[in-house]
Amino acid sequence: MRVGEVIPDGSAASAAAFQRPVSSWFPDPTAFAAGGAPATSATLMRGPARDGHEPIHVLLIEDDPAIAEMYRVQLEYDGHRVTVATTGEIGYKSMATGKPDIVLLDLLLPDRSGLEIMSDIKEQLPSSPPVVILSNYGEPAMMDRGFSLGALEYLVKSRVTPASVSQSIRGWIEQARRGSEPQN
Repeated sequence: MRVGEVIPDGSAASAAAFQRPVSSWFPDPTAFAAGGAPATSATLMRGPARDGHEPIHVLLIEDDPAIAEMYRVQLEYDGHRVTVATTGEIGYKSMATGKPDIVLLDLLLPDRSGLEIMSDIKEQLPSSPPVVILSNYGEPAMMDRGFSLGALEYLVKSRVTPASVSQSIRGWIEQARRGSEPQN
């Protein structure tokens, strides 16, 4: 079994997948050498989400393995399809090629700032999905900068839970759609 492979619920393969180290769930950063999209984390749910809707594709750009795993597990439990990118560059390329429905973006990444990614999105991907910043930094200046670059929401990690973030995703997508519709 490889990262990104879909495994059926209740199988021995499913149980074995949870006994692997967390790092096996993350995309291979060399996947872009051939121009391909990064591998996605294993998806344990198929078909419609628990609420009957089609799964929402969430791109989580987060370099901390424990935080990424915590959010990935909750998001998948709630029926979302999740791609985890561990660097800004992988995240940006995933956004351009993978067409996620929403992006959860950390600001402190190993290769570049989340704010730099927001700036690139604003300049180069005008029809990008909504971006929600999920950061440890709650300073007003950082928040203002994030909003000025187009973030739909700015969340401080210590003030939210993975469950509350997951439950808000559908509303954020609807909010972004309403904001992009012409007003009569």
